[in-house]
Amino acid sequence: MLINEVLSETYVNAVGTDDRAMATKKKYLKQVWNILQRSYASIGGIKGKGFGSPEEMLEFPMWKMGVRNGKVHAVVIYKDNNGRKSVAMGTDGSEEGMWFISDIAKQEITRSYGEKSKAALGKVLKTFPFDVLKPFLATPERVQQITGKKVIPLKKVSKDKWPDDAKLTLSRFPQLIDYGYLRDIGGTYMFKILIGTPGKSIK
Repeated sequence: MLINEVLSETYVNAVGTDDRAMATKKKYLKQVWNILQRSYASIGGIKGKGFGSPEEMLEFPMWKMGVRNGKVHAVVIYKDNNGRKSVAMGTDGSEEGMWFISDIAKQEITRSYGEKSKAALGKVLKTFPFDVLKPFLATPERVQQITGKKVIPLKKVSKDKWPDDAKLTLSRFPQLIDYGYLRDIGGTYMFKILIGTPGKSIK
């Protein structure tokens, strides 16, 4: 369990499921839930295993929150899967929230990883120049080794069958073609790119 509060609660890390960690998560639970619902509103709110209700989120082993004066401006939630894997992230829409998410991305790229798409992918691509980001990109073949999930390399799929967000991303960043892939999530093939550093334990 680790709670780190610096500069009037600039960052709050709640790690584990012991009493202190759970108390911290419960303190910010409503705010975190609302931020994630807002951030994923375009797909009907945050969904998937562990996000059926606010209380389900308490079981995720790590929350990293950008907090000032008791208000959560940004959050990243992680699970343990071959290292610290981000499974959800969001902001309250404020400039402060965007600063926190960018700062977290800079810190976390060497100690966690995540499958990024849409707004989350866009944020990473705006934060790092491609030459800096490239060592932290995983090929689809490597993604299967890391996650144990079957994926389809985007370059093996006809462009007319690419999801709209894949078309938009690749039109702006064609160099990502070697790293993009499609993965079946809830019966829908979603465009993803795995970014970061697997194998770093949350603890």
